[in-house]
Amino acid sequence: MSTESLIDWRAAALALRQGGSLIRALAGTTLSVALQAPQTHKRRGRVSVSGLDAPVEILRDRWSVPHCFAESAADALFALGYVHAQDRLWQMQWSRRAALGRISEVAGPQALPADRLSRTLGLDRSARAAWDATPQPGRKELLPYVAGINAALARAPKPFEAQILGDWIGPWQASDSIAWGKLLSFLLAPAWEQQLIRARIVEAGGLEALAALDPPLGPETPVAAPPETTYGELCQPLDEAAPLLRELLGLNGGASNNWAIAGEHTDSGAPIFACDPHLTPVAPPHGYFVHLRCPEFNAAGASIPGLPGIIWGFNDHIAWGPTAAMQTMHVAVVEQLSADGQSSRTPDGWAPLTTREEQIAVRGYPAETLSLRETVNGPLVADVLPSDLAKRWNGARALSLYSRVLAATHGGVGIADMLQARNWDEFCAAADNMGDFNLCYAYADINGRIGLRVSGDVPHGNPQALRLPVAGWLPPDAGGVPQGVLCGDQLPHTVDPEGGVVISANSPLRPAAETQFGAEYLDSARANRIRELLHQHRPHTRADSATIQRDAVSLPLRAFAQRLAQAEPSAAEAQRQLPALADWDGAMDADSTVAAIVAAALIEYRRAELRKLLGERGEQAFEPLLAIPTLDVFAAHATTWALGRIDADPQFVVTLGEALDRAVRSLRRRFGPDPDTWTWGRSRPLVLKHPLADAPLIGSLLSAGPFEHGGEADTIAQSGVLGLRHGQPVSALPALRLVVELTDPPQAEFVLAGEQVHEPLRPNGPMLDAWRHDRLHPLLRDREAVEAVISRRLRLEPYRPEEGRRQELH
Repeated sequence: MSTESLIDWRAAALALRQGGSLIRALAGTTLSVALQAPQTHKRRGRVSVSGLDAPVEILRDRWSVPHCFAESAADALFALGYVHAQDRLWQMQWSRRAALGRISEVAGPQALPADRLSRTLGLDRSARAAWDATPQPGRKELLPYVAGINAALARAPKPFEAQILGDWIGPWQASDSIAWGKLLSFLLAPAWEQQLIRARIVEAGGLEALAALDPPLGPETPVAAPPETTYGELCQPLDEAAPLLRELLGLNGGASNNWAIAGEHTDSGAPIFACDPHLTPVAPPHGYFVHLRCPEFNAAGASIPGLPGIIWGFNDHIAWGPTAAMQTMHVAVVEQLSADGQSSRTPDGWAPLTTREEQIAVRGYPAETLSLRETVNGPLVADVLPSDLAKRWNGARALSLYSRVLAATHGGVGIADMLQARNWDEFCAAADNMGDFNLCYAYADINGRIGLRVSGDVPHGNPQALRLPVAGWLPPDAGGVPQGVLCGDQLPHTVDPEGGVVISANSPLRPAAETQFGAEYLDSARANRIRELLHQHRPHTRADSATIQRDAVSLPLRAFAQRLAQAEPSAAEAQRQLPALADWDGAMDADSTVAAIVAAALIEYRRAELRKLLGERGEQAFEPLLAIPTLDVFAAHATTWALGRIDADPQFVVTLGEALDRAVRSLRRRFGPDPDTWTWGRSRPLVLKHPLADAPLIGSLLSAGPFEHGGEADTIAQSGVLGLRHGQPVSALPALRLVVELTDPPQAEFVLAGEQVHEPLRPNGPMLDAWRHDRLHPLLRDREAVEAVISRRLRLEPYRPEEGRRQELH
């Protein structure tokens, strides 16, 4: 039997087994309802669990938010772990498998590239090292959360997806949460992808093309020349792995908005805080709202299942919520290897590589053995180049990754500490205890203070040198690997600024000339639009912030449309669009035809200009590494870059005319001859995709959508897309919205892009409907107010061996 037929036979056998699992899972779905935890299907319930010190009440309101009333902080975190595992167990299991490099065990060989990357990075090893380095007080904070997960896991029915995949869900470890946090941070922080894309641009068009496509952060700073100009090929092994890992987890987006307004500008006289993180549309959603009350704190907000604490939230004293800070946490390093491949050259001479072997179990196939090597800078993530290129460089080359995320630190304690922070200093102390999370937190408190604080241990180095891969054999000041980190007060921050407003929308907090770190900031369009609208709404209310979060006006595309209105297209159909372009207000509404035409013309213009700069390799220089639509070097500044090219082109009316002609032809091919049907919402559908959405038979039932949706990458209500192709689905959106008014006590409203409780065959529910139609729900913390909207109730009691384990339903 040939190898090909053997693989086909194995694939067929695997499909048959999965089909049988699917039938059993479908048959068991109705029956398993009776076995669900009592808070899900009964008004009242009582459960005895190990790990509690005192009883905990969990009251679920009509929006499926659990309100956990505990007698200690430890028991409150236990309850958080418990409800996470009850409502999102399979999501947590999938995230854990991705972080540990164990998806192939249940999904088969198609997941191998993602598993290889996770194993190569050594996320599990660095997580265990971080846990070993956690001092005892920090361990005591995190272990109750883990105990809560395992208490729920012990009695939870097997999730539907786990039944399909035949997955076994073992006990949760503290290091699993750390590994998941590291993977999350790794995928959402810059900048190794951007460095490799720039290397490809240099290969295709030279340093001049890079200067034209991606100008330095400061106009007076020259482009840093890479040590070699032909090593973009080193990123080929990553082309499949990194995008697949993001696809499996639904983490293709990473921008966000947050702001805080001082009381002097609000109707109530109290500060107002707002945040809306932009992540990939997925089902189940990344966020999970919860309320935790105990003597130490009374906190509510959005958490991430698998991580202890609340990421975007508030307590009796403060409100907090992060965006991606955009500083360079990862550096691609070109290594020079010895002839035997056992050493790498450093500024101090040759240093031996460390090696290890790992096995990846593959469902339906033999296990794969990986031989992994690591230099003093980090793991080798790409093999040695072919011999012909090695000869050209007079020695072998490989690519390693230096990343602060892989250090023996973690942010779990800082996330948990934020729950009970009472003022700016305590909040900063918590944020500074998050070494592997590079985030920009907005802050407000009941005493009237507002501010921005950046977390993370950021590599200290020349910003321009970190725009491209560095050389492992050079010293830091000559284009080598950075040494040392910046953290805490050394990073950009502000408190109580003049003007009474702080805004973070992934744009710089400090001029580039004043920084000593790399960064991949996004365009300032969202920040400028937020600032513009905040000045229009005075005095400000919570409702005003909610309105601003929904704003879909693109300042860059409005400016592009004004220039496009001056174009000279040759086709009559395109000429008829010119008056509407001139009058357009920039609103990227789902039912707008002008928005669709402007966006299509921008794609065509960018394609043409790329070909001018890079030839036929123009688009290929950016793909397939464009895994984060709003974080890559080109898409992040695409429209403002196009505006600069247009303004420098005396023949722009002709160039834009050709782009408009092509855009109109494209829309006509896709939607027919009636321009009224060329709407923006139809142009790029919104689907909240389940990780198993591509599975046969059942996959389409697990996702939500498609929906027609407005916004784009540069609107406050962001909905970016990948790449330069027409019709790409929305790949980033506001995953949740939270608005808090810091009265005494604070008042808040929220909505989530998906359902709180994961029910795999019912992804379209009331919470998603509220998100789609811009309705916010109150996020309650007062016991009396909570009791008025309760739909289910559960009492967790400490397990007493002499009483026996009991579960009583009422």
